[in-house]
Amino acid sequence: MSILIVVIIALVLLGLALYVVQRSPIPSPVNWIIQLLLVVVAILFIGNRAGFF
Repeated sequence: MSILIVVIIALVLLGLALYVVQRSPIPSPVNWIIQLLLVVVAILFIGNRAGFF
């Protein structure tokens, strides 16, 4: 049950971070790279907490 809570919190924070990055006045290629890095970090965090990595 606790891993489910961690995953939900991580996904909510990822969504908020992606929204903030999308709304910031950063040039498009850099914005895309930052969003990609955020998604990769979230996947690694969730995988690490779930015991996949």
